[in-house]
Amino acid sequence: MEDQYAFFILRAFSALLAVLTIPSSINMIIQLYPDRDEQAKKLALFGMSGALANTIALVLAGVFLLASWRWYFRFIAILVAPFSVIAFFLMPKTEAVAQSLPGWEKVKRMDLGGVAILIACLVLFILGFTQAPSQGWNSAIFIAPLVVSIVLLVVFLVWERWMPRGYSLLPHDIWSYPNIFPLILQASAIFMWFACAQLRIATYFQDALHNSAILSAVKLLPMGITALVVGTLTQAAPWLITRPRYVQPVSSALCFAGSMLFAFSGGGHGSDYWRYMFPGQIIGTAGGMIVFIGMNTAIIQSFPVEFAGVGGSFANILFQVGGVIGIAVQAGLISTGDGTIEDWTGSANSYYFTSAYIMATGIIFVLWYRQEKMPHHEGPVVAA
Repeated sequence: MEDQYAFFILRAFSALLAVLTIPSSINMIIQLYPDRDEQAKKLALFGMSGALANTIALVLAGVFLLASWRWYFRFIAILVAPFSVIAFFLMPKTEAVAQSLPGWEKVKRMDLGGVAILIACLVLFILGFTQAPSQGWNSAIFIAPLVVSIVLLVVFLVWERWMPRGYSLLPHDIWSYPNIFPLILQASAIFMWFACAQLRIATYFQDALHNSAILSAVKLLPMGITALVVGTLTQAAPWLITRPRYVQPVSSALCFAGSMLFAFSGGGHGSDYWRYMFPGQIIGTAGGMIVFIGMNTAIIQSFPVEFAGVGGSFANILFQVGGVIGIAVQAGLISTGDGTIEDWTGSANSYYFTSAYIMATGIIFVLWYRQEKMPHHEGPVVAA
């Protein structure tokens, strides 16, 4: 593959297929483990696998770059292909609410119109913030996409309300679900934190410090190791996930501390890596893993049990939207320095932003969230 546009199209197509595994996996977990406590453990394990993949992928990519970037994708294909075949035979058969519907009705339930509006909204938002550093914050290329993206967000919400019940991306009565507002805010913060931390630091190590890809990956290894340790800890101490009212704000504070250490690291030159970057990765990732797994589990369990698969998809939409917004804002704030990656000023300001946001969502969470409002379900059920 030499053409970059064909590469982008194939990457988007592979991402689309990968995303389809999420609601079906959650549907299976909900049906196989109807007991709420056991269900929470399994959802936490499922969330841990995603977070681990997100943090370890950078290390693996750095290793494969010693040979060629193509080998990373070959490795993924080699890994996925046999598991796909094995899963077909080993996974238990489960049912879905749309199983009996004709083909076109299933397509309509995907809400392709709502998906298109949301994608357009995010693309325009990214366009505005990525052009602002070079064109200016008062330029048309920043203001127009930003204004249109806000309008499209309103259009998206109206569209979702207009769609028939069961056919919209967002359930009609979503705002009546228990604790949904603080859950949405908290969920939007965590991929913003991870994306801004991983991508900018990895880029800075290579472009500004001239570290090799493998050395940059090794220097980010504390995030992967911490993610594994904390993810395992959530299985031994499930209250970290099932009692989030006070755990989540503490976890947000850990993310806040990690980002502040990144901001004051100056990019991690020499001994500053061990003074700031190393502890920042451990502290921030420890909090981030609990936020991610906790929000993934809580959002799914806040939805009516027959829409648990939809809840899982909704949680991942929130994660990805938060990450996209964070990267766009981080790209825009690079102009607050000299406009280059080598000047840490713009990066530091982006970490001040992510610190403030995730701390604010943690504070709102502890004030708003009420554990007694969460639903309790018993017995197996078919999940959407």
